[in-house]
Amino acid sequence: MGIGLKLLELLLRQKLFGQGLKSEPNTPLIVSYAVTKACNLQCLHCHVSANDAMKDELNLQEAMQAIDEMANLGTQALIFSGGEPMLRKEFVLTLAEHCVDAGIIPAMLTNGVLINHKTAMELKDAGIMAVGIPIDSVIPERHDQLRNVPGTFTKAVKAVQACLDVDLEVVITTMALEDTFDEIPERIDFLAALGVEQVAVYDLVPVGRGKDVMDQAMSQTQRENLIRYLQQTQENRDMVFTMSGGIPLYPEIALEMHRFNDTKPRDLLLKEFWIHNPVGCHAGIFYFSLRPNGDVYPCTFLPVTVGNIREQSLTSIWHNSKILNELRERSLLKGKCGRCEYRDSCGGCRGRAYACSGDYLETDPVCLRDLMVRENVFPKTVKRFGWCVG
Repeated sequence: MGIGLKLLELLLRQKLFGQGLKSEPNTPLIVSYAVTKACNLQCLHCHVSANDAMKDELNLQEAMQAIDEMANLGTQALIFSGGEPMLRKEFVLTLAEHCVDAGIIPAMLTNGVLINHKTAMELKDAGIMAVGIPIDSVIPERHDQLRNVPGTFTKAVKAVQACLDVDLEVVITTMALEDTFDEIPERIDFLAALGVEQVAVYDLVPVGRGKDVMDQAMSQTQRENLIRYLQQTQENRDMVFTMSGGIPLYPEIALEMHRFNDTKPRDLLLKEFWIHNPVGCHAGIFYFSLRPNGDVYPCTFLPVTVGNIREQSLTSIWHNSKILNELRERSLLKGKCGRCEYRDSCGGCRGRAYACSGDYLETDPVCLRDLMVRENVFPKTVKRFGWCVG
């Protein structure tokens, strides 16, 4: 199916049936590809500890072959990330065009520092469907402190404006932390004034440099209040939200609140990419992460190598990896997650479980079960999960 028809099908599925992506189980519908470990920033929370490029990063031919295999496996969207993908701009532009030819929708996560109007137009012309850019505070100094380089707030805002000016979809990625939680309403006001309609809120996962700042992670009460706030904002503004960083059943909780109030979020691109399968954490089930050197992870937040595409075909890794097959078998989950009635429809965040215990099958210490019960999100009613990639 051509990319134009695929986008039309997604739009119609959302408009007519309220459904996003759909596929058979164990299909990598969404893949993130970190094209380099090099980065021009030193973000305190970086889950890949990005700094310098790896010496053995994939070349163009290897990456194009991987994309062809993804297409054969059923991948519908590929998200270029890093490090900072714009440090390999021509590489990304060529691969984006190849994605379009292969029937895969390309998108990109970037810190925005290297994007101006000319670059934004190049990305759009290459077929990039959406760009994720971080705004982590409305106070420039706070954003710059988290990104560890002065001036990044101003550059990120200019990047957002440049993309919107050329009609390139923008999804703001924003980190929700304990000490900046109270400013989130002001942050949303700021983004709305910029013309932003789609926001991905990140909950800190203790991976990479994020381990060193976990004292800044939200409290459980803040997480629950954030979900309620996002749902209420979707009722009152023309905006759509998702949560990344191990909240497997967002948006289902928020959607139940919408149903109770007889409302619904707008039909925007981000909503179309909610996956209409009740599996919660999708690491190794509907998603994997390709690393710069060809290693394959179940999830960017679960840094466990399950194979390398230079040594095995991607198809073989996806179907035959022992780790991926264990992640697909929820009866193997341990502790509280293994005993939970939401085990099959949620599964907890396997990345956070691994970071906190060293075992990707262990209990996820962040649990929203009580909130789900209060909001009448019962296991058999769960229908979808949202975007959770980095």
